[in-house]
Amino acid sequence: MISYSDSEVGTFHPICENAINQALVNLGLNTTYRAVHHRMTGSLEMDYVIENITTGKYLCVVEVKRTPAAVNSTRYQFQVMSYVQSNVGITEKPFYILTNLECAYSYRYDASRPSAYQQVLEPGFEKIASFSVDDEIAVKNKMALYFESKIQDFVADIYTYQLNLAEFVVHMEPLISDDKKWKTHLAVLLYEYIRGSFTHLHRTDLRDIRLFGSNVQQICREGGRVDFKGIFDYTVTSYLPTLSVPNKELIDLYDLGDQNISGDSVADVLHRMVSSGHEHEGEVATDIELARLVAALAKVEAGTITSSDVVCDPAAGSGNLISSAIEIMGLLPTQLMANDINSKLLELLSLRLGLDFARTVGPRNAPVVTNKDVTSMGTTDFSDVKILLMNPPYVAGINCVARKRAFFNAIRRLSGSVAMTNSGQMPLEAVFLELITELVAPGTVISCVFPSNFLTARGDEAQITRELVLSKFGLRTIFTYPGDEIFENVTKSTCVLVGRAKTPANDINVISSYTKVPDIDIHQFESVVGGTFSTTFSMIMPGLQAVTIPVTTLRGDLDEGWRYLNQEKLEAMTFIDANFNHSASFELLENIRIPMKRGTAGNAGGSDLLFICDELYDKYSSRGLAVSAAMRNSKYDSFIVGGGDSKFLDATINPPIMVDDIINDYITIAASATGGKQQRKAKTLTEWRTIVTKESNKGFHANSVLVPRASRAVGSAYLAEQRVFVSTNFLVCTFANAQDAMLVATWMTTIFYQLMCEISSKNDEGMRKMEVADIKKTYIPDLSTISATTISRLNAIKSSIEFVDLHDPQIRDVDTIWAEELFGANASAMLDETQRLLTYLANIREPQ
Repeated sequence: MISYSDSEVGTFHPICENAINQALVNLGLNTTYRAVHHRMTGSLEMDYVIENITTGKYLCVVEVKRTPAAVNSTRYQFQVMSYVQSNVGITEKPFYILTNLECAYSYRYDASRPSAYQQVLEPGFEKIASFSVDDEIAVKNKMALYFESKIQDFVADIYTYQLNLAEFVVHMEPLISDDKKWKTHLAVLLYEYIRGSFTHLHRTDLRDIRLFGSNVQQICREGGRVDFKGIFDYTVTSYLPTLSVPNKELIDLYDLGDQNISGDSVADVLHRMVSSGHEHEGEVATDIELARLVAALAKVEAGTITSSDVVCDPAAGSGNLISSAIEIMGLLPTQLMANDINSKLLELLSLRLGLDFARTVGPRNAPVVTNKDVTSMGTTDFSDVKILLMNPPYVAGINCVARKRAFFNAIRRLSGSVAMTNSGQMPLEAVFLELITELVAPGTVISCVFPSNFLTARGDEAQITRELVLSKFGLRTIFTYPGDEIFENVTKSTCVLVGRAKTPANDINVISSYTKVPDIDIHQFESVVGGTFSTTFSMIMPGLQAVTIPVTTLRGDLDEGWRYLNQEKLEAMTFIDANFNHSASFELLENIRIPMKRGTAGNAGGSDLLFICDELYDKYSSRGLAVSAAMRNSKYDSFIVGGGDSKFLDATINPPIMVDDIINDYITIAASATGGKQQRKAKTLTEWRTIVTKESNKGFHANSVLVPRASRAVGSAYLAEQRVFVSTNFLVCTFANAQDAMLVATWMTTIFYQLMCEISSKNDEGMRKMEVADIKKTYIPDLSTISATTISRLNAIKSSIEFVDLHDPQIRDVDTIWAEELFGANASAMLDETQRLLTYLANIREPQ
């Protein structure tokens, strides 16, 4: 029998391929079409295409998943739709199928129907087989019959689009800004959707809506009989008294509910409407596959869950996280508590969680759904909570100064002390986490999606957050994973933290995944993450490694960060420590007395003025405009800066009247770029003149070495042999003489130094980010010991140095020269080992 834990590629794919081929044979089309496995479209890999053998064009794309939940996932529906979008020029017919072999949806791509749910073909969700009763042969034969029917229709271009939510979206979007209309219309429309879902399950609790005419109170009273309190909690002040909706809309929603018992699709479109434009405030849905892993980790930590234990999400959003826990933990409706501060999410939470229990939901058997500001809640609100699942709002500290005050006040009210997180530019997610630890009872299990950059960042805020998760959060488990294919609207890399509030542990389990989150087998994952781990990294399942680390180790590295949370990073750190830290031939940069600072140009705005744009340069160069060398971005491919990648408006070498004319033109250009609207805090001529004059006196001297603060695929460093103006994108080290600058700059281009950067930096959205504190923790050779021969060899090649491809580092002349100087007979071994480790770390930071 087939299991959901079976390999997708090893088990599910062969059955699917055999079923497609059997269908083609049965239709007599096997000489016209064939099934092709793992065909690429751009950088994306499709599971299967049904390809025309003669033309090479695709009749249909087929995406195979393991579970019905994955088939119903809007993310996977979008994924396979995107394949068809990418297949421009090689599409015979724009059909696609999403299946797990038990069930399937078929679709036809149409650009005028921009969402996947609008492209679903009748009859919508189709049940094909059952793993509980059908063996592999039976599943294959049933799938073959399904494909036979679909291929026959696709070849003939026969299709009918299923009823969809497009009209519902059109109906609701104009009402977003009017709370009363929004609640009233949702109550009426969702009543019929719920009634349709109930009908499918042969529940007859709800009467036909037409029985109540347009009386909203009566409709809500009837709906309230089966709960869905967030939708039908009628009050005179919150709802309109009457509402008439066109009969066709009511019929369509009823039929759609009858075809789709789950409220996932409605919740998804409502959440997109409500949160559109508010992603920067943290309103982003948790990825469904990640949500299941969060729930599984919480379940393992909590152990036995009784029917009286409550599982809570205090910032539930659209409900992906808490909804995923229902199946993972086997929860009853009364065990769920979902809250969100956004009142417009109340209805979709109530709908989604209620329909998760469509067969049994009722007034005394329903989830608790609330719309409270978490800063106003008290410990009694969480008294029955055993497990808390959370994906807090991610908001940079500088963007939530006012918003954090209420959190700090609440933490003081609950703890009697000033919040730990009341420091600097603390991001909102850390403050939110601290408040939760004060609200729940000690020992409460908290499983939390959290930005992973706090693990390694050296700033004060990151150090405090690390102390917070060890102490107040009671950290037990850290789960790290590749950041691709989750959170399409979030660029921050994330991890999962599991702790027990106010109950510090002695040891921490670190689970590191090389496998993308959507590809992790949830059943096997749940069975292995509760095991006892070694004190060295070891594989616990294919694609996952784990280790147990003493809390004393983590506490000892609060300042420097936890940089050893995967085997490769730990191995690289050990290598650097043995060969550089304990070698008299190297010095830590922080111990060398040289000026080290971040570039300044453009920090006050006006980058296109300071690094003068082509439009302004072309206009004024004929009038004698003089410019200075400048570096704005790190895409420059020349090791020696020379003229740099930009031209700088240097007020010290140009007449003041020309500078003023350029500024006036810049102001005009900037205004036109905003469509004639007033620029926010637009600067005057005088203000811009002050900035240009000030920055013109901040050029870096010759013999400076420029290191990019952010690197993704290329490891570079630059040598400035003349005065240069540098943007905030670089860290600059200035040396007393040309020889020292040349030596350090060439060293910084080597694979040895680039490996140090991978260790010392933090991973931010797959990019290697460094600040002054990070570069100070890297090593350079003792320059006084470098031989004349090596200096001569480096001078000879410096103008031709090519930067290293971090994902595929090749050993270049500059690497060899430095290796032979520093490691002698061991040069070749050191080069090989560094090349190997650098490849690992770059690929972990940004999977290829």
